[in-house]
Amino acid sequence: MFPPRVILAAVDFSEPSRVALTFAARLAKQCHALLHVLHVEDPLLAGAARSAGIDLTAETRVELGAFMQKAFPAGDWTPSHHVVTGAPVEGICHIVERESSDLVVLGAKGMSGLESAIFGSTTEGVLRKADASVLVVPESWTPPRPDLNDLTGMGPVVVGMEATPAAIGAARIAAELASLLGTTVDIRHVVPATPVLARWSAHADAAQAKRVADAKAEISSALHLAGFTPTKVEVEVGSVAERLAAAVATRGDRRPVLVLGRRTSSERGGAPGSTAYRVLSLGGAPVLMWLPEH
Repeated sequence: MFPPRVILAAVDFSEPSRVALTFAARLAKQCHALLHVLHVEDPLLAGAARSAGIDLTAETRVELGAFMQKAFPAGDWTPSHHVVTGAPVEGICHIVERESSDLVVLGAKGMSGLESAIFGSTTEGVLRKADASVLVVPESWTPPRPDLNDLTGMGPVVVGMEATPAAIGAARIAAELASLLGTTVDIRHVVPATPVLARWSAHADAAQAKRVADAKAEISSALHLAGFTPTKVEVEVGSVAERLAAAVATRGDRRPVLVLGRRTSSERGGAPGSTAYRVLSLGGAPVLMWLPEH
């Protein structure tokens, strides 16, 4: 559902998760949603603390309160605090289900600072298992208007488009997000370049032009049948992740958000979020992976 009614921000006390919490709190203010803040404790750490007579859960709740004060405007109100013990993915998914969260907000890196460790485990696991859309915030993100408590100044909303139900649904969500932020929607489709021998380049150019024209017609038709008519559909040739990263690069007052349709288990394709991971590492813009509603 968008705008979300219940937002869950999962934090591990790292700087990237503070940035993600800042985004989540501002989005919650923007759309008047409930905000839940979650930390999943390491079972071995919790066990060691228990052996030493320390109530780690109680101490973690105190630390969460202090951490929120560093993630304006999260400290402006008292959202629900959740501290659970176990594996991060299972803990996040459990709270998503229990609290009926519409959206999970995560940082792009964890306390280890290793991008691959988070991308290959927690974020990917949440994308595969959570029954909610997921928004990943890069560590480099900063609020466009630090003096305000919402996301005023964000935009445009860029949609990585394909002629699939998930992507068409993502375009609808992007339009709602753009309306909420007071900005525009930018529909982008990337046709992968086809490498050929030099002597076939003229034929390859003609074939590529046909692919571009066909893709634009197919996407425009699919959007029209879905009742969504964007002002502009742009089709480019190149690496999908690289072209989308360029489209969401921050330049001047541009503070884009990328929206992608998240594949369901019934759809074929690569691992969920693989394009998002690459875009995050290249472009540094927040990426919303929208999960179609059942």
